[in-house]
Amino acid sequence: MVIDFRVRPPFKSFAKLRIYNPRPQNPDPVTASPLFTNIEPPYRSYEETSIDAFVEELDEAGIDVAVAMGRKAGGPHGSVPYEELVELRDLFPGRFVCFGGLNGVDVNGALEDIDRCVDLGFKGAALDNGWSEPPLYDDDERLYPIYEKCTERGLIVSLTSSIYVGPDVGYSMPVHIHRVAQKFPDLTIVVPHAAFPWAAVMCGVAFQRPNVYLIPDIYVNVPGLPGSDDYFRAANGFLSYRFLYGSSYPVRPLGQSVRSFKTLPFDSDDIRDRCLGGNAARLLGLTG
Repeated sequence: MVIDFRVRPPFKSFAKLRIYNPRPQNPDPVTASPLFTNIEPPYRSYEETSIDAFVEELDEAGIDVAVAMGRKAGGPHGSVPYEELVELRDLFPGRFVCFGGLNGVDVNGALEDIDRCVDLGFKGAALDNGWSEPPLYDDDERLYPIYEKCTERGLIVSLTSSIYVGPDVGYSMPVHIHRVAQKFPDLTIVVPHAAFPWAAVMCGVAFQRPNVYLIPDIYVNVPGLPGSDDYFRAANGFLSYRFLYGSSYPVRPLGQSVRSFKTLPFDSDDIRDRCLGGNAARLLGLTG
């Protein structure tokens, strides 16, 4: 089984998020975003913002299940209503697992949304704290009631963390997630972008905290990124059961991301298969 643990499919409000903003046709190689380095020719689902094409691309890539990460963020970063996540899941039975977005600034609203996530059958809740208004560090104590209730209700918490999430690189320092994982040892935390560029330190956090799972996604699929080897050293050792595959679509194409991932330096096919889907299936309760 292959599970893509982080997609934002071209469906309704997802397609209005800033990650769908037009990209330059002939980017300046000096100033162009390195996230788009060596991307294969345009993928139809992105070009046409077509959910049907997206599902076809899931099939072509051999991806069985995709985790649709909702969002409730500030300003230009956008939000995805829960009703649309339910509609997406019901349109394509068995293909999507949903995480509802939480706004950490609105604690009371977030606490109500946690109950909605559970009632709707979502597997987790997603926070993009660096994009809140005002931005928050992941270990801001105002967020603690949210983490506590997610623990009580059995929701996985996604904390997106990288150099792009927040006003400066300090928001992605792994110490913030470390403190949350220590304070709430029974809370399962997944970290999309795996706190890049702090790869070695984030792996150190996961080394100490068994409730932390890493999703390096684009930061192992963009060629030549310093630090990406640290994720694979960890995956070939202690992180073998807590490394999760993700494309972070639409940043990178589905098929190209899977093909690239399969060529990466895993020590065995068993480890690669666990990271591609086995670990996610266990975490999401998709195994028998």
